[in-house]
Amino acid sequence: MKFLIVCLLASLFLYQETTAQQMIKDTLFLAGEDEQFWHSSSELAQSGYYNFGKYGAINLGDNNPATCWAEGTDGNGVGEYIYMTIPKNIRGIRIRNGYQKSKNLYEANNRPKTIKIELLPCFMPPGYVTETHTGFAISQTIATDTIILEDKLGYQDILFDFSWSKINHQTTKNKIFDNDRFILKITIEDIYPGNKWNDACISDIKVIPEEVYEITIDEHGLTKISDNKTDTLFYDPESIYQIIDLTHELEWIIFILMPADIENSRVETIYKLYNTQKETFIETENIIQMYGFVETDDKLYLNGMNNDFEEVNILLEDIK
Repeated sequence: MKFLIVCLLASLFLYQETTAQQMIKDTLFLAGEDEQFWHSSSELAQSGYYNFGKYGAINLGDNNPATCWAEGTDGNGVGEYIYMTIPKNIRGIRIRNGYQKSKNLYEANNRPKTIKIELLPCFMPPGYVTETHTGFAISQTIATDTIILEDKLGYQDILFDFSWSKINHQTTKNKIFDNDRFILKITIEDIYPGNKWNDACISDIKVIPEEVYEITIDEHGLTKISDNKTDTLFYDPESIYQIIDLTHELEWIIFILMPADIENSRVETIYKLYNTQKETFIETENIIQMYGFVETDDKLYLNGMNNDFEEVNILLEDIK
């Protein structure tokens, strides 16, 4: 197993040399399968395959408070880190801090207090797979934030302050990196000290998925699905709503409105602009038709026709 990883790393180093222009900064082997992979800087009482031990990083994805990742250094855990893969456009992560098998174990061990999170573009070079681990090439950090966690049992949410629109635009320019997956690095910068042991622990980490917007089945309204909860944002039984275009981050939607009772109504097409962050329609003066959204110089514009039948592009930042 160790020989295989060394050979793969040597091959990947040569791969890096031939693709240096792609800004590959490092290579990692993460444990896991399907869409979730993990790695840690150290592991308490490590035995067998790395990341799969009793306190291995793989425990972070099992949604079980009776298991945890525990760092394995002689210190208090400051400076230790984990890597995890995440899909793009997620709203954040949900952390079950400390070792939450019991209240006593939670208080006995160190809990991360301040963490630094970093977002890294990545891709899987073909063939870099072992029996238990998958190889990832990563680029430099493209977004970062520092978070102070609460010292409490249960999950706590960390919402990202990243601009996914800018991040997606940046990564799509570089064809080598994945467009739908990133690696998140979480580094412990400070801890809540335990009353018995000096090991920093985290029980679980889950992603908070992006919100999904759907037209109602009868096309009279719009719903938002978030964390398995469905909210109706608006509903008008006298109108039919159809989506013309939406932005990548789903912040803006263009609708066409038509009367629900078309047979007995004068058919007049009405264009409406909707902002999902404010959850309201936004008035646009002198725009009689909306064609879609266009991106120029990393800025988003509404493309349409004004009252003088001229094609215009309006900066979305100016109409919020």
